Amino acid sequence: MIFGASGLLGRSVMRAFNDMTVTGTGFSRTAPGLARADATSADDIDRLLGRAQPDVVVNCVGERRPQRWAGTPDQARDKNVDAARLLAQSTRQCGARLLHISTDYVFDGKAAPYRPDSPPNPLNAYGRWKLLAEHAVRAACPDAAILRLPVLYGPVQFAAETNLTELARQVGARAPVELDDVCVRYPTHTDEAAEVCRWLAGALVRGQRLGAVAHWSAEQGFTKYQMAVLIADRFGLPAGHIRPGEADAVSGDRPIDCRLDCRDLPEALGTVRRHFTTEFPPVVEPWLLPAEPISTLRKDFHAPCV
Repeated sequence: MIFGASGLLGRSVMRAFNDMTVTGTGFSRTAPGLARADATSADDIDRLLGRAQPDVVVNCVGERRPQRWAGTPDQARDKNVDAARLLAQSTRQCGARLLHISTDYVFDGKAAPYRPDSPPNPLNAYGRWKLLAEHAVRAACPDAAILRLPVLYGPVQFAAETNLTELARQVGARAPVELDDVCVRYPTHTDEAAEVCRWLAGALVRGQRLGAVAHWSAEQGFTKYQMAVLIADRFGLPAGHIRPGEADAVSGDRPIDCRLDCRDLPEALGTVRRHFTTEFPPVVEPWLLPAEPISTLRKDFHAPCV
């Protein structure tokens, strides 16, 4: 059972499990074939788990968007902390195994790379909530697996669903914009993260353990400014309206570099990580807004990125 299957990562996880008997849930966003469930409701969770009797529960529920931290902090906290606690409690009670998704933002970005056992020290509300969620999961379901992931990208339903597609909007709009060129992100494709989730879920069913916490991340790091310039270069768009700045770093609540040490999982998975420079073009193309059609600007879409 995949909780949060209508979200960015959840959609990819559903596809990764498509050869199995899988039930996905959604609440604020629904889709055909998904069961409607409020992950902050113990009754909803117990009802669904009792009906499905899953072997594994994957918790992809969460609210990562900064505008929601400030706009509706109580709801954001509920999605990140209370949902994790209730899912862990119900999963243990029904005898299933739990895979819980967390974030690299549990670290302060001052001592990268971070091992799974590195001391956490979150700088912002999201990181603090996700760390509280990890503690709640571990208390309620001691044998759960926790997977920390960095910022994700992949096919989206609206531009603001990922930082990357929002950057594409800004590149295509050609209005003057200053983008942070200090804080480094490691954008990881949702399909790659979903493959890791599938492997970990299988390991849980087989009784394998790689440790209580696992890390997965892309290897290539970029600032927002660097990603925007890369998008412009790739599609032959002007980049003069994009200026480097340090807005995210100056705020003091964004880690400078939360690179995750992922040596344990690649050795176990035998998986080659995807390269951002070759994977991002199809994701951002629908969200570019140049003054003329992209096809007239982009002469050789399949050429290597500059």
